[in-house]
Amino acid sequence: MKPNLLIGSSRDLPWRGLLLDHHRGQGKADVFETHATGDVTLVVATRGRSMIQVFKQGRWHTALYEAGNAGLTRPGETTRMSWQALDADDRFETAHLYLSSAIIGEVAEEYRRIGTRYSDQPLSALVLRDPTIAALAGEVLGAMQDEMPGIYEEQATRFLAAHLLARHAGWWEPESDRRAPEAFGDRQLARVLDYMSSHFGKELTLTALASEACISVHHFVRRFRERMGMTPFAYLTEIRIEAACRMLRTGDMTVAEIGRLCGYTSAGSFSSAFHRRVGTTPRTYRAEARIRSNRQ
Repeated sequence: MKPNLLIGSSRDLPWRGLLLDHHRGQGKADVFETHATGDVTLVVATRGRSMIQVFKQGRWHTALYEAGNAGLTRPGETTRMSWQALDADDRFETAHLYLSSAIIGEVAEEYRRIGTRYSDQPLSALVLRDPTIAALAGEVLGAMQDEMPGIYEEQATRFLAAHLLARHAGWWEPESDRRAPEAFGDRQLARVLDYMSSHFGKELTLTALASEACISVHHFVRRFRERMGMTPFAYLTEIRIEAACRMLRTGDMTVAEIGRLCGYTSAGSFSSAFHRRVGTTPRTYRAEARIRSNRQ
């Protein structure tokens, strides 16, 4: 049995393209075999150090995992392995990100140059060090704890898929790509902004927003950021928090009710998003707004 404790998971969140499990290992694990999945598995060390051994191609391979190091396992692959914690407290932590193979395929198809084939290099590595992956894993862990909505996860998953394909599968050479970006004019932008403003209380997806703009998802994210100076998720959060502020100032609904109306699935996720944006909690904001109103 693996002495491995699950200390957090995104399983109960409305995340469709990415499953995130946060594990803590202690002591050592004798040889065991992982289960095959239909996803690309990315394991990122987030705390402490461990030594792992993996049996591949008839022999054992050893690698050091310390914070920032990562490993990749392709879909359908099982791994025979063992590990041992190296630090004084005998513990280490890892983030296990399971990326949907369907989304990776969509990203590859969107960016693949016409007339070329996919790279044959698999997304598989015993150990790699990539600051972008390490930073993103930390951000996604924080997003899981704050119960970020699905549109955040969708943006993060597609960015991670593109990064893995470009940097670790050799599928794209930017200097050889001469395609012009898809058009994203004023009317398309206005249509998307109107859609977001009228549906901010619902669970919006990048696919739905890109459909409003009539362009592909990846081009939509890039072009939206160019035009608005922020990602679609950041803009949606701005709309939601502005609406919440109005409701808190002028209504008597509970904080939880306002959070649900503004698209948040729990009071905790609403409070976290509100605090990041406004600098205080919804309850404190409402109390201070009423004090100011009574003074006028």
